[in-house]
Amino acid sequence: MKKKKITFIKVLRRLIQLAAFILIPGLFITAFGALGDVYQALIQGSFSVTALSFQLLILLAVIPVTMLLGRFFCGYLCAFGSMGDLLWFIAGKIHRKRIRIGEKTDKILKSFKYILLIFIVVFVWTLGVVSFDPTANPWTIFGMYASISGWPAASYLISVGGALLLLIIVGSLFVERFFCRYACPLGAVFSVVSLIRPFKIKKPRTECGACKLCTSSCPMGIELYKTDVIRSGECINCFNCIESCRRKNVSARLAPPVAAACAAASIAGLYYAGNLIPTQLTASAAETETAKTAETAAVSTYTAEAGPYIDGTYEGSARGFRGTTDVAVTIENGYIEDITVISTDDDLQYFNRAENSIVTAILLTQSPDVDAVSGATFSSNAITDAVADALEGCISNNADSECSVSDSELPKTSEEASPSASEATADTVTDASGQAAASVLSGVYEDGTYTGTGTGFRGSISVTVTVSGGQITDITVVSYDDDYPYMVKAESVIDSILSSQELDVDAVSGATFSSNGIIEAVADALGVSYASSVDTSEIESHSGGQHGGGHNK
Repeated sequence: MKKKKITFIKVLRRLIQLAAFILIPGLFITAFGALGDVYQALIQGSFSVTALSFQLLILLAVIPVTMLLGRFFCGYLCAFGSMGDLLWFIAGKIHRKRIRIGEKTDKILKSFKYILLIFIVVFVWTLGVVSFDPTANPWTIFGMYASISGWPAASYLISVGGALLLLIIVGSLFVERFFCRYACPLGAVFSVVSLIRPFKIKKPRTECGACKLCTSSCPMGIELYKTDVIRSGECINCFNCIESCRRKNVSARLAPPVAAACAAASIAGLYYAGNLIPTQLTASAAETETAKTAETAAVSTYTAEAGPYIDGTYEGSARGFRGTTDVAVTIENGYIEDITVISTDDDLQYFNRAENSIVTAILLTQSPDVDAVSGATFSSNAITDAVADALEGCISNNADSECSVSDSELPKTSEEASPSASEATADTVTDASGQAAASVLSGVYEDGTYTGTGTGFRGSISVTVTVSGGQITDITVVSYDDDYPYMVKAESVIDSILSSQELDVDAVSGATFSSNGIIEAVADALGVSYASSVDTSEIESHSGGQHGGGHNK
């Protein structure tokens, strides 16, 4: 068998792919996220060039190039696509026989990425009726582990996104560019946008033989033998068709190496410009907001004797995209006066975008319960969670706390689930600090399964509680809005409740908000009076238990 010739364009493409994989592995995530941010801002009437400067520059980097030259992004700069090429190469070394998808089947499967794109645009971006945890996205999981700057905890692999990534990896070993062909929503966008490109590959069929080498060499499965000009939006400009044609019958108006280099340089250049310019704009805006914050704090100082916190400097930490973020929170006259990031393991290009906005928002609201910065969600949540961790002692109301304040001084009042009318009874006791703590009496509950809702750090937590023989026999978390790593940690409080048959159990250290949310939801389900030990009332409250006629048969 004749050995394949290594051409200059093939070498150039692999070098560009390698450089992009190392330097900008998350570019495909960033580009799709930027598209969503701009679209949502437009339909919501909140579009701002300053606020969306980063997203606009990212789109400026990829959309015009795709409109003019085609999907060079997919063929050269997408780390996910590069992973597919590598897996296909490895598969070729492992086994020679590969799966061949029929033309009709291939067309049907390719329509799935358009259906997925429409679903995201309509139900996620437009109507907002569907939301996904970041770890449910295989792109996000891939981006976490496709960087030389360090890997996050392995726990992220055990997620919906991790399972989907594994499925994509397996598929890529059997079908070339499996994800790009059938499931990439960003690829669907580029397929449509690239249809108007003036740069096309020509292949006059009058000069063709019957070999169909161009078609068999196409990684996207385009039926090249049926056309004189390659207009398909599936084309990623890999130029395999040009290299494989023994008659030299396939050509491009612009020399392939020149086109590839220009496209790659344009996209990468604007991408890095997008990481520099918005940071300066955000920093400038942050200075203005900080001035407003100081003004607000000054007004608060004159209108109140003291704020809800105890003066001092407290440190907290939380997990971000690649590791731990540590912060120091300074309290003066009872108010959050300053937040300093001590260290972070996250990529600075994302973390810097999150830091200025999040810190300013927390200082303005005097609460860590603020919205994440789009495109830097993990870093945003790391900062807010670290601040919440630092303030945990200051908003706790137990006697052992280093920084204890009374309920009347808290900036937010604790929610107390309202017991519903029920024949069941329970004793409510008061601990040393005055906190109401429900003690569940054994054998007094009607058998059945009950539902209840509590409030965690980011929203509601719903549970089902099963009672058998008057005892609590099972507690299942049905849904939650809190971050996955903290909820997994907090769920160990369920074992404590089941073993003690009481709600007066200790929260899990490092996941206090989620722990108390679970306890509160159990109390709500059983119609037991319970007062959370943490401050969560700014999140939408839920009251009213499902005890007594609310169980599922």
